[in-house]
Order: sequence, then C-alpha cells, then structure tokens
Amino acid sequence: MKKISLIFLFVFLFASQAFAFHGVRWEYKASVTSNIVVNQDKVLFGDSMGAFFALNKNSGSLVWSYQDNGGSIMGTPAVLDGKVVFAAADGGITCVNLNDGSLVWEYSPRPDHNDGIADGVTAGAGLAFISKADTKLYALDINTGNTVWTFQANEQGLRAAPAYSDGLVFLGEYNGIFDIINAKTGKRENGGGAGGAINTPAVNNGNVYFSSWDGSVQAVQIKAVIPLWHVNIKDPVTTAPVVADGIIAVGTGRGYVAALSENDGSILWQFNCENGSVSAKPIIANGKVFAFPEGGNIYELNSKSGRLINKFETGGIISSPAYSDGVIYFSSDGKVCALSE
Repeated sequence: MKKISLIFLFVFLFASQAFAFHGVRWEYKASVTSNIVVNQDKVLFGDSMGAFFALNKNSGSLVWSYQDNGGSIMGTPAVLDGKVVFAAADGGITCVNLNDGSLVWEYSPRPDHNDGIADGVTAGAGLAFISKADTKLYALDINTGNTVWTFQANEQGLRAAPAYSDGLVFLGEYNGIFDIINAKTGKRENGGGAGGAINTPAVNNGNVYFSSWDGSVQAVQIKAVIPLWHVNIKDPVTTAPVVADGIIAVGTGRGYVAALSENDGSILWQFNCENGSVSAKPIIANGKVFAFPEGGNIYELNSKSGRLINKFETGGIISSPAYSDGVIYFSSDGKVCALSE
C-alpha cells in the first residue's frame, strides 16, 4: 500500500510539473484596456482611466506614466523613432517620449464629429496610422501630430488597425474590403476582399496575410498583388493572423486556435481551448504557440503538432499579451503579470 502511494505521489508531482509554467515573476496592479507591447526594456500599456504606463520588464517597477483625459486606452500602442503613440476611446491620440513619458504632441478629438477610435495605432515611414469611427484612416506625422492624409473607407466603416510594411499600408474594412494604400500619398493602389469583417493584416517575407470573421485566411504576394492561397477554417476568425517559423496562427470565436502552413495555407492543427472565444492574438516563439482564450487558461502548445505542453490558469484574458526573452506579459484580474515559461 505504501509503495502504491509513493508511485501515485510521483505521478501526481510529474503531472503537476508537466502542466505548470515556472511562475509569475512580478505583478503590477492596473485595469488594463489596451494590448500590451514590449519595447527595449519596457512593458507598455494603457488602462481604463486613461493612464498609460511604462514598466521595467525585468522587475515590474514603474518607469513612468502619463495621464490622458480621453477615457480608456484602446488597441495596440505603436513605437517609432523613440516615441510611443497611443489612442483613447474618445478619439484622442497622444505621443510621448519612450524614455521618460514626456509629452511630444496630442491630437484632440472634435466634439461635433464621430471621432472615436476603431482600434489602436500602427507606425511606419515617419507616420502614425489610426482607424477611426468616422470611416477614415488617418496618417499623422510622428513628430508633430499633424494630419498628412486621410483615406476614406466604405461607409460601413473600420474595426481594425492597419499594418505597415515597405511604404505600404494594409487595411481591412468592416464590409470585407481589403485595401493596399501608398503610405506617402494615402492613395489606394490595389486590394482584394473577404466575406466578412477583416482583422489587422500581418506582413512577412513579401506577402500579406489577412483573416476575416467569415472564417477565411488569405495570403497575397505584395509585389504585383498576386493571390497565393485562400482557406476557410469554418469558424469566425476573431484575431489578427500571427506569422512566424513558417506557420500562421489565429484564434476563433468558438475557442479554437488554428495553425496553418505559411506556404500553402493547409491547416496543420486546431486546438480547442474550451475556455471561451479567443480575441487575444496568439504568440509564436521558440517552437511554441501560446493561446489566450477569454475564459482564463494560457495554453502553451507545440507549434508543429498542436500538442499541449503547459497551461496556466488566470482570471480571464481579453487584451493581447506580449512575449520577450521567455516571458509572457499579460493582463488579468486587474493586474499585469510577467509569467516565465
């Protein structure tokens, strides 16, 4: 009987270790509403009260904070040329110095105009790109905040931030139209479409990848705008695609994370998180895919097979976490946490 108990104890301990991360390095109390970004040694995010924070990524100590007056900070902050640009729910855009949080410029919303933010900020070519509820994409000068150009989307509007690469802006519209826009002029050069609202695209190796709420994921060669492949995973795709290590990972409305081949779009595997829909972008790193369903658990999966490696229980995740040097930075239960693999 004693021998059986010892065997049971060994199996229990082994199973517990096999499905446990190394632990939380630090926590910081904050009601996070934006996605989290790691840049250099800083963890960047905004909260429901309009405050924006930079924490030391190793210790979790506050480096600086900036108080905005536009309400909750939305979407993903953008970092470019030593500056951080973030958006508030009322349509205001703020740019601060990355090093100390000092104000560079503010873009104030117009009170008599539908000027709310559809998503966060994307930056490139000296510009900050913002999708707004007035159905326009704005390009602001990163140094001054002045409007350089605007792009008029379809009247059904915008729901996701654009992507930028090599002088082009890639924008998905709510009605399924996909736009390729010249970053200097704001003129549409080409595009395509899907059967539903398009999430923020991803760019890799000269191709652009976009996903849609109609369940489709598509790849287009940017040069000459050549469609490469189009697949449908038969489940609303609720996250932007993430591309790395030859695979594309997306989350779905029914709580799955799917991995597709970057080469031909074939579905490599699907993992059922069984924890609510997946609205936070997956992360691909070190041969693993990290999934973040709204219901709570963080899942660490083998990127080739989809096999479960580890899991960590949280109080629920909505905003997209970040990953750096073997640490996941996520928000849950009114705090930001640094979780070691």
